[in-house]
Amino acid sequence: MKKTYKISNFIISLVLVLVAVLFMGFIGDYWFEANDDVLIKDLLSGAYTGAPEGHNIQMLYPISFFFSLLYRVVRSLDWYGIFLCGAQYVCVFIITHTALKTCKKLENKSAVVLFMLLFSLGAIGAHFLFIHYTFTTGFISGTAAFLILMHEKGEDKNFEAALILIFIAFLLRSEMLLLTLPMVCVAIFIRWLLNLTKEEFFDCLRLFGAIVTALVIGFVIHQIAFSPSQWKEYNAFFEARTQLYDYQYIPEYDENKEFYDELGLDKSEYMLLENYNFGLDDKIDTSVLTEVSAYAKARRSDEQPLPSHLKQAFSEYIYELHNFSEQKSYLEPQSYFPWNIIVIALYLGVLISYLIPRENSSNKENLRVVGALALLFACRTTLWIYMIMGRRVPIRISHPLLFIEIMIMFAILLKRAKKSGNYPYKILFIAAVLSVLAIPNQKAVITAEQKSRELMRTHYDALYDYFADNKENFYFVDTYTSVSCGKDMAEGEALFSEKLFDRVDNSFANHDLMGGWGINSPLTKKKLAKAGFDDMQSALLTDKAYFVQNKSESIDWIKDYYEYKGLDITVEQKDVVADAFAIYEIREK
Repeated sequence: MKKTYKISNFIISLVLVLVAVLFMGFIGDYWFEANDDVLIKDLLSGAYTGAPEGHNIQMLYPISFFFSLLYRVVRSLDWYGIFLCGAQYVCVFIITHTALKTCKKLENKSAVVLFMLLFSLGAIGAHFLFIHYTFTTGFISGTAAFLILMHEKGEDKNFEAALILIFIAFLLRSEMLLLTLPMVCVAIFIRWLLNLTKEEFFDCLRLFGAIVTALVIGFVIHQIAFSPSQWKEYNAFFEARTQLYDYQYIPEYDENKEFYDELGLDKSEYMLLENYNFGLDDKIDTSVLTEVSAYAKARRSDEQPLPSHLKQAFSEYIYELHNFSEQKSYLEPQSYFPWNIIVIALYLGVLISYLIPRENSSNKENLRVVGALALLFACRTTLWIYMIMGRRVPIRISHPLLFIEIMIMFAILLKRAKKSGNYPYKILFIAAVLSVLAIPNQKAVITAEQKSRELMRTHYDALYDYFADNKENFYFVDTYTSVSCGKDMAEGEALFSEKLFDRVDNSFANHDLMGGWGINSPLTKKKLAKAGFDDMQSALLTDKAYFVQNKSESIDWIKDYYEYKGLDITVEQKDVVADAFAIYEIREK
């Protein structure tokens, strides 16, 4: 009988995932959410340097190396995309299967299945189709928190599975795992708080110790792999670039000429900072980016005193709690429906499941769960305030935080079902209803996003076909052109990204950006060397190199730059691709 239950739970969980896969496949296609994942994929697959690379600064070395091995075995598959898509669906399977094992009655199983399916479609929805490694990391972390709370000693391996998931998440996107780690720790503490036994305390302590040990091991391996001097230099450059472009701004040249003169930057070199094409000049190094970032930070006119900033952040946080408006577009910030209303329903539901029926509740248990919820809410509030004050709350970060919070309360409800009967499952049914209300909005958002991305593809597919048809040449692409057609964008056209599992070509790409987070790494030098170049500045003047920029944008900046360097050049437009991209030949007279 027990074996039959196991098989049925496995089949039900598998069918649920298949339904989700089919539904998502019916309403849309799979894409990388942003161009970050595209470059990561190119590094791992060998499209960037010509050989799969294990060094990828956006994730830790062990998992990068693992992906590079997969690409070395079978180069034609999109292993990175397969992993991101598969990991999210596997997490849904794990959560559903684990939850079903606690259900004895058919109606209770139905409530769990209904909640997981509708929550997947109505809340997670578009994240299954528009993949970003940051969201996937949060998804994995939330699954681990759920397993920790659902663990039954001697009956399952949930602690071990959670440890593995946390380790994978850390390797995939360490910053996101560390952001969600306080919630994982809260899940561990809640587990002990709801049991309050000496044995449970030491079990939780050992788990916490194992997690810390695993993270340290992963970090140490990464540090060893990036210990060569050229990678240390690039790490410092990457951090300086991140601070300047993600958190500060480029001070205007004319108003700050004295500063730039002291820094040794002419206006033509400043323009490389402004248009993000700093890879053209080796002079723009870590120290330059650090100096500009520090100067910009000191001059920020919108920098508020801490009390005022904290007050404003708290106001935005309160708005997040009760902003139940539907999502207007996929990447719209502050899009929290139905996540936030499900969170509220589950907080109330957990309290109700402990208070009703009274004969199965004790004051001590009630006090413990109130303490657990208070701790969870305090942790989530702290994380949200931290993010808001940092001025960056994209949905790929905010939604995973809501997900892990929901998973923690989902687990608490299931564990309480032994004493509260059907009450926890009624709460799950309410959460399922709230989820289903959002499905039409999810479908509309996905449809609109699909349309905007297909518009984008008409331009960028043509550009990439042009590169492929001219393999004997090499193309240096203006950084902002690589993500947008600028003035030549069609109405509603999305920024550049790639569709997964379509037009997969992991052979050496005869083009590169002139800026961005990947530039100036040892892999940039390796790519240039493979193409026969020493550096970008001199390469652009050779017979087989061309420059690509939106045709409606001025190229005076590049003329001014070479003139400042003492070079007399000619710039001739050789071609126009998709009525959007101009191909320029830059040569010395």
